[in-house]
Amino acid sequence: MIRYLIRLLAFLISIAAFADDVRVELNPSRPVAGEVFQAYFRIFTESDDEPAVNFSPVNIEVVGKSNQGVSTRTVYSNGRLTVTRERTVVYELVAAKPGSAYLRDITVQLGTQTLRHPALNLTVLAEPKEAGDVFVMADVPKKNLYLGEGVLVRYYLYSRVPVSNLDIKKYPKLDKFLKRFIQEPERTERVSVDGQLYMRSQIYAAKLYPEKTGELRIDPLQLSVTYPSSSLGDPFGAFGLSRDFKTKTLSSEAVKLQVGPLPLPIPSHFTGLVGTHDFNLEFGKARLIVNEPLEVKLTISGVGALENLEAPELVKHPGLEEFESNGDLKINDANSATKVFDYTFLAKENFTLPGKTMTLSYFDPETERYVAKEVTVPEIVVAGGSPAGTIKKTTFGDEKSSDEPPQTELPLGQSRELSGPITVEEWQWKKWLSVVNLSLIGLALLLSVGWIIRIDPTKLRFYRSDIPGAFRRGRFEFGEFVKWLEPVITRTGKSPVVIIRESPLTDESKRYFIDLLAANDYKEYSSRKTPTDFKYMSGHFRELGCYIESMKHESPSEPT
Repeated sequence: MIRYLIRLLAFLISIAAFADDVRVELNPSRPVAGEVFQAYFRIFTESDDEPAVNFSPVNIEVVGKSNQGVSTRTVYSNGRLTVTRERTVVYELVAAKPGSAYLRDITVQLGTQTLRHPALNLTVLAEPKEAGDVFVMADVPKKNLYLGEGVLVRYYLYSRVPVSNLDIKKYPKLDKFLKRFIQEPERTERVSVDGQLYMRSQIYAAKLYPEKTGELRIDPLQLSVTYPSSSLGDPFGAFGLSRDFKTKTLSSEAVKLQVGPLPLPIPSHFTGLVGTHDFNLEFGKARLIVNEPLEVKLTISGVGALENLEAPELVKHPGLEEFESNGDLKINDANSATKVFDYTFLAKENFTLPGKTMTLSYFDPETERYVAKEVTVPEIVVAGGSPAGTIKKTTFGDEKSSDEPPQTELPLGQSRELSGPITVEEWQWKKWLSVVNLSLIGLALLLSVGWIIRIDPTKLRFYRSDIPGAFRRGRFEFGEFVKWLEPVITRTGKSPVVIIRESPLTDESKRYFIDLLAANDYKEYSSRKTPTDFKYMSGHFRELGCYIESMKHESPSEPT
C-alpha cells in the first residue's frame, strides 16, 4: 500500500512541475508606513495568454502598475521538451499607517484558467528598522545562473564602531559548487546602508561554479567580533573610546541561487566552459625527423571553471607516440584564469599529416548561445627514417640483406663463373662468438663491482627527496616543513625564508616556497583566518629534498 502511495505522490509531483503557477514577492518584506513598496507577481505558464491579476488590498493603496516583460526557458526533462514563460507584473503599493495589512483574493486569469494564491499578511513598520552596529553579509551579484556559470561571492563585515577582535567561527561549506578561493588585497571602504554610514571590510571571497541544477544554497559565514557598546551613559562612547565592550557572534543570511541547464542541442565541439574564453595554439616546429619530439602548447584564458577542463585532443596519427599532457592553471584575478596544456609527441616513422582547422566552443550566458572559436593545426611532416615497408637486416653468415636483389638458383651441376671455393673451416670460428660475448660481459661486471667496493661509502650521495606525506596529500603544515628542513637549519642557524633565498634552488622554486611561507604567515598572524592557498608542486619539493639531502652528507669543514 505504501509503495502505491509513493508512486502516486511522484506522479502528482511530476505533473505539478510543469503546471502553471503564480508567486508573489514583496520588496521590502516589511514595508514602512507612508513609503512605497513593490509587490512582484511572477506567473509561470506554458500558455501564450496575457495574464490578468486581481486582488483585494486591505489597509493598502495601489499607486502604480508595470509589466517587466516575458522571459522564456526551454527545459528537456524525462523525455519531454517544455517551454515555460515567466511573466512579471509589478504593483506599487503604500500603507498609510503602521500595523497589519493584507492582500486577499489573489487570482490570475489565463484564458479560461484561473490561478489562485493564498492571502498575504503584511506587517507595516512605523519607521525603518535600523541595522545593528556590526553585521556580516554575503554579496552575490547574480542569483540566476546556468550550469557551470561562475559567480563571485564576497563576505563583508559592516561596522559603525571600531572592531577590536575578529574570529571566524565557521566557514561556508558551499557544497554542490566547484570552489576557487580568491585572495584579494585587504581594503576597507565607506558605504551607506539604509541611510547609515558603515565601514565595510572583506572577510572571505570565492568564485563558485554550480555543478548541479535546481535551487542551490550559499551557506552563511559565522564569526565572532568584539566592539565597544554605544551606551548613552558612557562619556567616551562618542569618541570610540568606550569602556564597555561586548562580544557578539554574527552570521550572514543564506543566499539561494536558481541554476538552470544548458540549452539544447549541445555542439560536439563544446569544451564545457561557460563564459567568454580565448584559445591560442602554438607548435614548436612542424618539420621533424624520426625520433625527434613534437611540442605543442594550448593556452586557454577566460572566466570559466578551467579546473575541470581536460586536455583536448589536437593531433592523432599512428606515427606519433603521445606522452602525458600537463595542464598548468594560473589564477589571474577574481574573474579570470589561464590554463596551459603542454603536449609532447615522438615521431616514430616517416609521414605527412595534412593541416586542419580545429573548432573549440564555449557557452555565453549573456547571449544564451554557443560561441565557436577556431585554431589552426599546421601540416606536420616527418622525414629521415626508413621508407614504409622496408626492413633492414644485418647479415650474419648465409643471411642476405633484404636490400640486395634476389639471386636465381642455377640448375644442379652448373656453377657460376669467377667464384672461388668456400670451405667450411672459414666459418667454424663463429660458433665461439656467443662464448666470447658472455666472457666479456662477465669481465665488465667484475670490474664494475670492484670499482664500487673501492669507493668510500660515506661519499656516496643519494639525493632522495623524503617529502612528508602531508604535502603530497595537498595539506601544508608549517611545523612539518620546519622539521623537514631541520638539517639545514641546524647547520646554518638561519630561518626557513633565508635558507630558501640563499639556496641553490632555481628562481621559480625559490619564489614558490617564499610565497608559500608568506601565505602561511598571513594565516597564522592575521586576525582574519583564511586557509593557505597551497598547491603541491612535486618538482619544487623534489628539488628542495635533494638540497636537504646534500646538506646532510656535506662535510662540516666544507663551506655551507
